[in-house]
Amino acid sequence: MDSSIFGILWALIERASLLLVVFFLLFHIKFFNRMLAKKLSILDQVVLAVIFGLFAVYGTYTGIQTSGAIANIRNLGPMIAGLLGGPWVGLGAGLIGGVHRYFMGGFTAVPCTIGTVTSGLAGGLLFMLWKGNIGIWKPTLFAFLMEAADMGLLLLMARPFENSLKLVNIIAAPMILADTLGILIFAFLLRELKQAQASDK
Repeated sequence: MDSSIFGILWALIERASLLLVVFFLLFHIKFFNRMLAKKLSILDQVVLAVIFGLFAVYGTYTGIQTSGAIANIRNLGPMIAGLLGGPWVGLGAGLIGGVHRYFMGGFTAVPCTIGTVTSGLAGGLLFMLWKGNIGIWKPTLFAFLMEAADMGLLLLMARPFENSLKLVNIIAAPMILADTLGILIFAFLLRELKQAQASDK
């Protein structure tokens, strides 16, 4: 595995692409049509949280080990969950991905857990603020700022500081770019799927 910044970025983009392909395929299930129509039952929200929580777990397991931590796309799943289903869905997905990451241990366990939970919850709150009409550029900017904040959280909480600084210098650019690109593609796919659904009516 190429451990350079470009190598890590390329690997994360490959993993995000697979996640987005699965996301696209899931949209052909009737359950997701109810989601687009904003008619999710409590059970639907639980199922959605679990699906994207498992995406977060996938993001961790397929991450790249570097400097004693994992460069990953874990937050992508909870962010998408929140932007699709609201704060409870985002929080649920974030808790699944975050708790899993916490029990993997390591000197970044706590800030990574907090970052994953916050990503899902923040995405859900923005879903409410934007009334489900997320567009393309707003969620993309959100993802960029969320990942940048996660890097700041690592510097504030992970100790020893020298290790966290070394880690952030390596993973910040790949993770911020990969997750931002992932949300950009997700938002574009979501718009196209909504337009296709509207044209079929």
